[in-house]
Amino acid sequence: MLKGIYTPIVTPFAEDESIDYGKLKHNLDLLAKTDLDGIVVLGSNGEFVYLTHAEKLELIKFCIENFTREKRIIVGTSYDSTLETISFCKEAAELGADAALILPPHYYKGSMNEEVLYNHFVDVADESPIPVMLYNMPGNTGINMSSKLIARLASHPNIVGIKDTSGNIVQLSEIVRDTDDDFVVFAGNAGYLLPALTVGARGATVALGNILPNECCQLVKLVKKGKLEEARELQLKLIEINFIVTGGMGVPALKAGMDMLGYQGGIPRRPLRPLEEDKKQVVKAALGKLGVL
Repeated sequence: MLKGIYTPIVTPFAEDESIDYGKLKHNLDLLAKTDLDGIVVLGSNGEFVYLTHAEKLELIKFCIENFTREKRIIVGTSYDSTLETISFCKEAAELGADAALILPPHYYKGSMNEEVLYNHFVDVADESPIPVMLYNMPGNTGINMSSKLIARLASHPNIVGIKDTSGNIVQLSEIVRDTDDDFVVFAGNAGYLLPALTVGARGATVALGNILPNECCQLVKLVKKGKLEEARELQLKLIEINFIVTGGMGVPALKAGMDMLGYQGGIPRRPLRPLEEDKKQVVKAALGKLGVL
């Protein structure tokens, strides 16, 4: 069901920090015309941790009503509570989401051993009306889900894949090796998209897709065609700008880059701050080097 490139869309905010649905509609219209296979609503780049639950439901509803149904919509439904995660999966399903993307609970991470995590995800998958994708993001959660744990969870009929943002290609390779072919392994960052694809990842969910969606999709196409040298060249070109809008300057830089390329990023919600002018010039220089401005 899931393959190719998805992008976790940003949530544009107006000056008063309310969600700017006009800007969001503009972005959805443009992304619908790209080669993306789908989008992720309420992903990390959507600043989901800064949204109220009511805003989250409103955002899901708006995106499903205003994005092409020819592409799939995955929704982030993570809460630290198992009960609340289950409830949110059911609400997202009712609104029309195709799948749920779920982080491990991590506030009490000292107690989150593999058995606790296993039971959490199985309990959620048992009751979720839509397929579940695991989301391994140790940089933010402080928890790395091992390949052994993921292989155990992959046997559940309603756990269909994983987005792995660890950057550990050995671990990602082990996941591909130890799971069935119908278990979808996605890279979680465009910085290692090519290595991930070459060891068997089915695609990726990448922030860079907000500003360079077709370039990310082109890399997948080149690998499928066996044009690895061209894929390597493209991967190397994307590394700098990808780092800037992810691990380097993050969401504020991603939103600034969107503004430069005809999308509408809007401002971040506090405590994040809009990108300073000197840093905007760094983003602009990187995009200029790619020849996309």
